[in-house]
Amino acid sequence: MKRAMEIVLPCLCFAFMGCTTVNNIFNSKPDPTTLHTFDNTTLTFPDDFPNDKPTILAFLTANDRSCDRLVRPLRALSTRGEVKLVGVMNYDTNEYLRDYPPAKDIVFPMMLDPKKKMAGRFNVGRYPTFIYLAVDGKELDRRYDVNKITEWYKQAWIDKAMRRMHKPNKAEADEE
Repeated sequence: MKRAMEIVLPCLCFAFMGCTTVNNIFNSKPDPTTLHTFDNTTLTFPDDFPNDKPTILAFLTANDRSCDRLVRPLRALSTRGEVKLVGVMNYDTNEYLRDYPPAKDIVFPMMLDPKKKMAGRFNVGRYPTFIYLAVDGKELDRRYDVNKITEWYKQAWIDKAMRRMHKPNKAEADEE
């Protein structure tokens, strides 16, 4: 009887508590996460994300003024077409967002994440966090400094995200 309980009890616990984990392991497509954006639309990950170019998720928090200073550099990077940039803003209250100082500079999609759904999905506990995603939505790299993400716009990183072999051009070969 004791041996049977040693086998059955863990199986029951796994069955009741681990179903989501089992589905995530065997299901290649994660459950979608839909959030509102600054321009009053919704954006769903991964459904509304491009499958023909890599994506950078820029996790920012409205509760830290140091993240405010990142909006303009991100705006400049968002104008480049090689990579899709999407911001994910964490905040405490809606009142704060109404007067959010850099809101006028946000020209890229900015998902509003008050309940930290996207942050939880990507295990983000530090702000800012920048995550580089392949076309299939899988994380390839993670950085914490906006100055360190410009290399993600280079062809070698784009090829990696597109799951193809990178052949360095003459300029890249000369750099090495």
